[in-house]
Amino acid sequence: MRTIPWTVHRHTPPLERLARLIPCARFVVDGGAHKGRTVERFLDAWPTARVLAYEPQPRLARKLAKRFAHNESVQVRQAALGSATGRLELNVLERPTCSSLLCPSGIREKHVGKSLELTERVEVDIVRLDAETADAPDILKLDLQGYELEALRGAQLLLPRVAAVLCEVSFTPLYQGQPLAWDLADWMATQGFRLEALYDPWTCPDGSMPSADALFLHD
Repeated sequence: MRTIPWTVHRHTPPLERLARLIPCARFVVDGGAHKGRTVERFLDAWPTARVLAYEPQPRLARKLAKRFAHNESVQVRQAALGSATGRLELNVLERPTCSSLLCPSGIREKHVGKSLELTERVEVDIVRLDAETADAPDILKLDLQGYELEALRGAQLLLPRVAAVLCEVSFTPLYQGQPLAWDLADWMATQGFRLEALYDPWTCPDGSMPSADALFLHD
């Protein structure tokens, strides 16, 4: 088993740390915005920031667009972030936050007792972030259920100008073929980022920690 010498914060919100590190963020990208809770938190932390939110699930994207329809600071894109522009099938589960472009595997062990049946497969647009905008975000947040590394590869032209990346990482395979936490950390190191700490760890009844949010800072 690989040793993980990383600091884990169980009670300190990562945005609290980010707000101290980057007090004047002007542009934030939220990949996997879901219902918009994190978008709201970004706006609370940086009231003057512009937020570009990506959500591939059609129903959620419509709700997200409606929620922020009167906020000119928020732009919603019904698309998934990836390493190549095109279309792929999204596996939509009964628990929408667990839906993924990858097929589920160990995710059921993470959410013991929850219904995670596949409800449908929908074809969605996949876009490269660096083909969507020439303006690099100060903060890039990714919660893509195993597809985070693909999205990071699709943002490679922007990463030299990104101050921080906050993304979910897994320590055990939750989806087929997904990279694990150390794979992301190793790749991010090649892009000039260091892992600052882990936040909001998900702890199972048996004490295992299948996933957490990782904060990477540009050196």
